[in-house]
Amino acid sequence: MVRYRLLRDTHAVAIQAAIGWCLGGLGPVLVLGARDLDVPRYQLSWLGSAFGFGLLVAGFLGRRILSHGVQPVARIGSVLVACGVGGLALGNSVAMLVFGGLLQGAGCSALLMATPALIGTDDRGRRLAVAVGTSSIAGLVAPGAIALTDQIVSSGRIAVAVPLLWLVPIAARPLSAAEGLGINRPVHGASAPGTGMTGSTRRRWLVIVLSVSAEFFFWTWGAARLVDGGATDDVASGLVAAFAIGMAVGRMVGPRSIGRLSSMQLSIIVASVGASSIVLDLTIAGLVVALLVAGFGIALLYPISLARLLDDPALPEERLIALAAYASGVAITITPTVLGILDRLIPIQYAFGLVPALLMGALALDDARDRDD
Repeated sequence: MVRYRLLRDTHAVAIQAAIGWCLGGLGPVLVLGARDLDVPRYQLSWLGSAFGFGLLVAGFLGRRILSHGVQPVARIGSVLVACGVGGLALGNSVAMLVFGGLLQGAGCSALLMATPALIGTDDRGRRLAVAVGTSSIAGLVAPGAIALTDQIVSSGRIAVAVPLLWLVPIAARPLSAAEGLGINRPVHGASAPGTGMTGSTRRRWLVIVLSVSAEFFFWTWGAARLVDGGATDDVASGLVAAFAIGMAVGRMVGPRSIGRLSSMQLSIIVASVGASSIVLDLTIAGLVVALLVAGFGIALLYPISLARLLDDPALPEERLIALAAYASGVAITITPTVLGILDRLIPIQYAFGLVPALLMGALALDDARDRDD
């Protein structure tokens, strides 16, 4: 049993690493793609939204998808991510990049839904934090790898395809869902996420939406903020890894305190300080420090909010997993689009002022959930 749990956790860590690499590569791909295609950045703002739309579709169909078991979900997700990163790495038009983002988003959504199914219910919060921490480490390595590759070949975008190295073995290895999760129960009809949700469930769901929205500000436009601050495209693609470093450190340290009441509040305070600093006219070094602080603060928001949603007794487990993917899809679809519009109207640095507002909203909803409980 211990060996099987370790195997499940290993699979969960591997697919989270793929998700992290894809997320960490979005900002550099946006900057380098705009350079390679010689188009304004806002034309590629749909790249992040396409990623989010893929999450929305998979989240909407989540119950029906999960009824087939965790292994088909992981396999389908791996194939979609492989096709998506191929489009992002080799695409020579805006349409190809956006379509690659769509496939990558749908695949990552399937992998996101597979993660809780692999982990199960035993010590869920801490094990989720460890798995998602691996995602942060991959997200940290990706920008540097893309920037380095950009110095060697014609475009560093080719490095976004690295997850193929471990997704292929994952897709080929049979594995069952964790016991007691309810993933393999037949689903009698699929319904849209949101039907039958209680007030407490909606608040838990909205906390994920706001937390992921805040996080995605940095994944998508962190590199662009560094470019506006004076960094070159390739240097910005590497330095944006500061955010992922903060995320990785936060998620490695965080599991020790993930059950404490203060974890959410402290994370939001630290993240707000980092995000508010990015609004200021800082040097490139100052922006790197601000990204580091913001990443450290935001690190625990998703694993904490995800664990709390999955612990909701009002809905079955597979429904909650689909809702979590749907929440991420809503956040990731809307945020890049809003930022793309703002990038045409105001300097992108001022748009980061929205992050503290999102985090305060998440804190208020989380406090309301605590009072309900």
